[in-house]
Amino acid sequence: MEPTREIPKDLKRALDFHGHLCPGLLIGYRAAAAASRALEVGASEDEELVLISENDSCSVDAFQTMLSTTFGKGNLIFRDYGKQVFTLGERGSGRAVRVALRYDALDAGTPGVGTLDREGKIDRLLHAAEEDLFNINSVRLELPAKASIHATVRCSRCGEGTMETRAIRSEGDSFCLPCAADLGLATGS
Repeated sequence: MEPTREIPKDLKRALDFHGHLCPGLLIGYRAAAAASRALEVGASEDEELVLISENDSCSVDAFQTMLSTTFGKGNLIFRDYGKQVFTLGERGSGRAVRVALRYDALDAGTPGVGTLDREGKIDRLLHAAEEDLFNINSVRLELPAKASIHATVRCSRCGEGTMETRAIRSEGDSFCLPCAADLGLATGS
């Protein structure tokens, strides 16, 4: 049975979205709060904020619910680096901040003892000082253009619609990426 904890309102939204309380969600919760504070911004109404996440873990769900950086709006970029690192940029000002989980953030703090168990990590992530968890630095960031909407074309093989800019063209036909790969057409990936 999990201990009873007081859950802040913004964490409650992330928890409801994610489905359970875990260290990964709390890393994102604390990182999103730190980035928001550093840039002095709130949730993105449209695409004002852009998140570059260097992982696809539970932590990203907190950013989505707290700062409204989502794949659907095109202001969430995933880089598969396997790092608990998040760069949040603001389009209007061009300012950006990089929030990186410290390597030793979840250690028990005593040499030779090892890392904390799950409950210990949750407790530390809820209560530790921000500077004990993260390295936070202002960075220069070339923000991508706002998301654009492209025409849909029909794949000549499977008949499904695919974004025009992702279609592979061959001999007057258009193919979605999976069909193009099956046919041995160059997909560029």
